[in-house]
Amino acid sequence: MEPVSRPEWPADDGAGEAELFFQRCSWCRTTTIRRLLCPACWSTDLVAERSEGVGVVAPRRYGPTTPETVWPVRMREGFVVRCRVDGPPHAVRPGVRVRLAATAATITVPGGRIVRRDPVVRLCEEAALDGWTRGVG
Repeated sequence: MEPVSRPEWPADDGAGEAELFFQRCSWCRTTTIRRLLCPACWSTDLVAERSEGVGVVAPRRYGPTTPETVWPVRMREGFVVRCRVDGPPHAVRPGVRVRLAATAATITVPGGRIVRRDPVVRLCEEAALDGWTRGVG
């Protein structure tokens, strides 16, 4: 694979297995996503690689306008990406393991303009109800 100076992502035609590509710096091996420069050494020598698609939900630090289903996910390779988490809201919290389900979810605003394309992940484990619901009924 040849180094690329800018990310070149494959087109998502909706067919086949979900894929997520990230970049690895050829100099310092740091992983990142959707960048022109390595965040550690500022090299432009970034190589695109396919992610395994497994990660962990990270603590949220987004503003109040972020949809409830959008969470940062730390992928096994070390980079963090904003994802839409498909699962019951009570089960989605930092530390929960997730797996890539779809390459991207398109959010459109009135007028048909695409605002953001976030990967979609699903919970790896079955979600149990939290203790606060016990004893009801």
